[in-house]
Amino acid sequence: MTLQTSFVYGLLTLALISLWLPKKTDLFSIRIWYILCAAAIGGGLLFGYLQLSGVVSIFILGISCYLAGSEQQIKPVRIIAGCLMFVLSVGLTMHIIPGFSNPKVIEGVVISEGGIPYSKYLNFDKTVVGLFIIGLTFNNLLSTLRDCLDMIKKIIFPTCITILVILIISYAFGYVRFDPKWSSLFWFWIWTNLFFTCIAEEAVFRGIIQRYIIEGLKKYRYGAKAGLVIAAVLFGAAHYAGGLKYVILATVAGICYGAVYLRTGQIEASILTHLIFNTTHFIFFTYPALASAM
Repeated sequence: MTLQTSFVYGLLTLALISLWLPKKTDLFSIRIWYILCAAAIGGGLLFGYLQLSGVVSIFILGISCYLAGSEQQIKPVRIIAGCLMFVLSVGLTMHIIPGFSNPKVIEGVVISEGGIPYSKYLNFDKTVVGLFIIGLTFNNLLSTLRDCLDMIKKIIFPTCITILVILIISYAFGYVRFDPKWSSLFWFWIWTNLFFTCIAEEAVFRGIIQRYIIEGLKKYRYGAKAGLVIAAVLFGAAHYAGGLKYVILATVAGICYGAVYLRTGQIEASILTHLIFNTTHFIFFTYPALASAM
């Protein structure tokens, strides 16, 4: 990974971390993550990871997230902004919207014997979606150590169930086998998986889709369950490139992550459950999957 890549994506990482900083750390009443995000965008433009059209998309996404998350706005404005936020978030997450040149930092590395080669891009477009959704539409982020510990206690059991259920299905599909290992890629992998995968995916599928469907159907008895299932099905569909087995596994995973979010009301809970499962998969089982299952 080049120095330029480390600089730009390091700034983006710091912007995400600073979402959880207390407001007393703001500079001149400006949230620190705004400054770090702007610096990352500037670096992206300078080093060619972003084009002007990409910056325009990011700006429109930011405005739509701000309006959708503002309780001072009238309902029609929030609805229109929310729809635009959803469309842009999906487009950016799926890399449909142009203006981004995401660098490939790992290519064709075999992590597990018999496993398919692993490659990794650092996706600016997908990551900025998570940053804006969480930074501009959530007002209940965890702020104290006690809140964090309480959240962790709530997710221990459902996270264990998540790991058990998904791995049983994975074994049934011949998707993985037990493969405990330590890879030199681990620390790099966990950084990219948390900040460039888990946060963005949970922000879109739980933070937008599940949350807003539940809000729209709150008058109905099964509104919360409908929101969970719809978000999980769309989460599975978003993994279509991995084939039918991967879609099924991702849908089951989406149900589990959605259940954790529903239980706690905290986006951090589903992010952490997602990360813990992925880490368990990486360390103890074939990663990403057995070539024979493809």
